[in-house]
Amino acid sequence: MVNSKAVVILNALVALNINLFALRTKTVFELLYEASKAITSEIELQNVVQKVTDIGTELAGAQFGAFFYNVINQKGESLVLYTISGVAKEAFSKFPMPRNTKIFEPTFAATGTVRYDDVTQQPHYGKNPPHQGMPRGHLPVRSYLAVPVVSPFTKEAIGGLFFGHPEPGRFTEESEKLVEGIAVQAAIAITNARLFEEKIHNETRLKEQREQYKSIFNAITDSAIIYDEDGTIVEANPTACQLYGYNYEELIGLNASLFFRNPGDFQALKEIALSGREYAGVHDRIRKDGSLISVEYKGLRFIFKDSPHVLSVSREAALQRQTKEALQKDESLAHIITSTSPVTLWMTDSGGQTIYINQTWVDWVGGSRESHLENRWLNAVLPEDRERVASAFDKAFLNRRLFSTEFRIHRKNGEIRWCFSNGSPYYKEDGSFGGYAGSISDTTDRKAAEQKLASQNTLINTITNNTQQALFLMNDQQVCTYMNPAAEQMSGFKMEEVRDKPLHYYVHHTHPDGSHFPIEDCLIDRALPTKAQTKGEEVFVHKDGHFYPVAFTASPIVENGVPIGTVIEVRDTTEEKRIEEALRNKEKQAMQMLEEKVKERTQALEKTNFELLRFTSIASHDLKEPARKISIFSKMLQDRLDNNLDEISDRHLHKIIQSSDRMVLLIDDLLTLSRLSNTQRQVEKVDLNQVINEVINSLEIPIQEQNAQIKLENLPVVTCVAIQMEQVFQNLISNSLKFSHKQRSAFIHISGEDSWLNGKEAVTILYRDNGIGFRSDQAEKIFDIFYRLHNKEEFEGTGIGLAIVKKIIDTHQGTIRAEGKVGEGACFEITLPK
Repeated sequence: MVNSKAVVILNALVALNINLFALRTKTVFELLYEASKAITSEIELQNVVQKVTDIGTELAGAQFGAFFYNVINQKGESLVLYTISGVAKEAFSKFPMPRNTKIFEPTFAATGTVRYDDVTQQPHYGKNPPHQGMPRGHLPVRSYLAVPVVSPFTKEAIGGLFFGHPEPGRFTEESEKLVEGIAVQAAIAITNARLFEEKIHNETRLKEQREQYKSIFNAITDSAIIYDEDGTIVEANPTACQLYGYNYEELIGLNASLFFRNPGDFQALKEIALSGREYAGVHDRIRKDGSLISVEYKGLRFIFKDSPHVLSVSREAALQRQTKEALQKDESLAHIITSTSPVTLWMTDSGGQTIYINQTWVDWVGGSRESHLENRWLNAVLPEDRERVASAFDKAFLNRRLFSTEFRIHRKNGEIRWCFSNGSPYYKEDGSFGGYAGSISDTTDRKAAEQKLASQNTLINTITNNTQQALFLMNDQQVCTYMNPAAEQMSGFKMEEVRDKPLHYYVHHTHPDGSHFPIEDCLIDRALPTKAQTKGEEVFVHKDGHFYPVAFTASPIVENGVPIGTVIEVRDTTEEKRIEEALRNKEKQAMQMLEEKVKERTQALEKTNFELLRFTSIASHDLKEPARKISIFSKMLQDRLDNNLDEISDRHLHKIIQSSDRMVLLIDDLLTLSRLSNTQRQVEKVDLNQVINEVINSLEIPIQEQNAQIKLENLPVVTCVAIQMEQVFQNLISNSLKFSHKQRSAFIHISGEDSWLNGKEAVTILYRDNGIGFRSDQAEKIFDIFYRLHNKEEFEGTGIGLAIVKKIIDTHQGTIRAEGKVGEGACFEITLPK
């Protein structure tokens, strides 16, 4: 008998993807279970195998994978099919199916897993003609991993998982374990899918047979009625409805004794038929309107759904159809029904010798019907079962009791099949014992399904009873119907203690503050009515009254659209919470220590920066003083000796003055650059229109000398240090005037627009001029300190101006980017946070 509770649990676990091995860290078991959820969610064989291939390829870290497997179609033909992952199926379609070469043989023979760091270096690689190694055009494979997929029930090799990678050494021992785990899951899933397809096929075949029998039954021109042991009519053909004046719905469910004026006559005929004998004769029957009709009748017993039924065939005697030919047709009808029965029908005489066996038995085991009479049918029973079957029949026969037993037979096609036989005694009209009549049905498929289900139940029970995850199963009334040992240990309750009311009122009835927790507010109990999975964290109440934190997943069980229960997976998170709290405390302590260290170092840096700034100021003053004196005295000497110096001496004196002036500028620029890092200024909202107008005013004379035009457009308000932003545009405009094109007046366009910077609102300022420009490969270098695009004789400057611009933008957490074209001009894109 199938364990119905295990079936419900199995279906629930498969349909709801319960993570039975969820651990805090990623482990091999978790990866395998995550994969098993995806695999077991499929029923169709092709989809199962494709998912197995896809998941195996991903877990193994392979570039491509394949699954070659055997399938028996409905015609009994063996087909080798395959699925591909990581590459189009056409990549393999042009190649023949793999053969049992030295490389493939261990996998197809299911002798074990094969893993090579480089398959091309194996001594048995490429030894099978006609190809030396992989065929031309085959995908490149160096790393090789192959795992057989073996049925856990029949131990047959279902197929093999093959994985490859063009680089050597890509598969590890962990990859091997993962794929072996997938192979176990795949074997069960494929077996289930095959069983499902076989079930669908058998149901279709049975439906076709039923339709065939129904067509035959309805097509005969005689009245045909089938009634059960109580005489209740369970089936009738159209002729019977017409003969007795009833419609079909009226006739079904009536007692057949209704047609007899004396119910005792019907009882006698029924007992004759149920004893295994046929009855026949002529009799008056009562129609629906009360009129009598004389009929010829004949009846015989047969087995339907493991219980005896009677087929009664009749016709109007007034139609003169009682000829020998008509009687032969009645016998033919009985022969058709018994011969085409999907079960074997048999009958013995009073001595226990078989006197009748129908064609079904012959179709199963071969020979002729006569060759199986007088108990010679036992020859088809396996020798190890034969004596037991004969002994069981003799014991029942001797005591006139019901007979039933199971045994195995040899089919004529070589198969060994399980059968179940039952029978009962029948008696003649005079009351004497006539013998036994019964049936034999093929139970192989049912037995195999029960065995497979029992194995799966064992597996499920093993998993649920040994997992550390607490599992609860509730019915549609929220009452607990199953708890695994982990659930009992976690909650403190035993299964028999929580059956009287909903589970909520045992483990979840009160909030930690002592207030009542209504079941209507519970997420766990809302999963079933909403038909949707719920998950989260809650606080449960232990049997002894203490509270403990849990993480839960509640998944509804729905059959044919009707919610019938809930599976709840619960994990006690007390230890996790303790560890998290400890980590938070440690992190808090570490942050406090870090803040103190940062504060100490900040103070030290501030002191160092102050000393450095003071040193820089003093050093720059001391450096500038000699340079200024050199410049002043050189100029005085030049004025005094005006027109008295020769050309060479005048040129040398001019260079001395020029170099000393340039040194002063250089010292000033370096001092400005150093102060940008050390000066703390208060940022504020600044209107860039006002900033740039002040710069334009300060550069009024060089702007007029250059006849330059400056256009401002949509300049925003930004948060910045005003004086530093003024320095930015002072340097940019000065550069544009300095590097203006000799053949046209300088033109500068400055505009602004909204933008984004690092996911936050910002503004972008676009600065363009029409000067001499620069090459695109110089766009990054121009911001380097001392980098010059031109020699100092051609254009004056220190090479620090743009470095100062970039430093200021960086201190404002902004970005600056330059573009240029030689002879056309330069563009600077500055983005600043708002």
